[in-house]
Amino acid sequence: MLLTNHFTAPNNCKLAVWKIEESEEDLEKSLSLTLAQRQALAVRKTTSGRQGYLAVRSALASLGIRLEELITTKEGIPQLPEGFCSLSHSDLYATAVFAKEKVGIDVEAYRPKILRIAKKFIHQNELTFLQDLDQMKALTRLWTAKEAIYKALKKAGLSFSEQIEVMPFDLNDPSGSAKVYLEEQLCMVQLQFSTFDQHELTIAHSIQYESID
Repeated sequence: MLLTNHFTAPNNCKLAVWKIEESEEDLEKSLSLTLAQRQALAVRKTTSGRQGYLAVRSALASLGIRLEELITTKEGIPQLPEGFCSLSHSDLYATAVFAKEKVGIDVEAYRPKILRIAKKFIHQNELTFLQDLDQMKALTRLWTAKEAIYKALKKAGLSFSEQIEVMPFDLNDPSGSAKVYLEEQLCMVQLQFSTFDQHELTIAHSIQYESID
């Protein structure tokens, strides 16, 4: 089910959030999948995985994107002939964002696992402000921010803990920013946050590059 009037997107983006309530069969019936998309669906081993695959495409289609225009690279990156899109899903929600410029999105449910893996993605400069926040919520937001940035930049091997630094945020803030330290460039990324139904959603957008002298 497409959710409307629940979320706002940056001015340069179109956003769709889909609550996954339909069966796999009903989702598939509502879509005109290409042969390649049907083959990709068939290799997913779990019902939830197939539902997520279909639901993100339902979300994308709701933005007026025809699925025959959507191509997925061998690395799993969605591409369009014009503009940029990004897709993400949890067990309960699927999201899609479209923009004329590079964009990324990630949605995650609050799960205890985030506390165990935190050291793998926290930048040393983030430690101070994180310690004063609800750890489950803050770390989930931080992870979604870095995943969204990774999807937007499409830089293989980008280190979450060493190269991506999210600027201090409060959990009530709807927006934020991050720095990405590339080999010869500093990348500035704007972030938009949404908190809902025990989930965090982040959009990475408005990317600017600065040369490093």
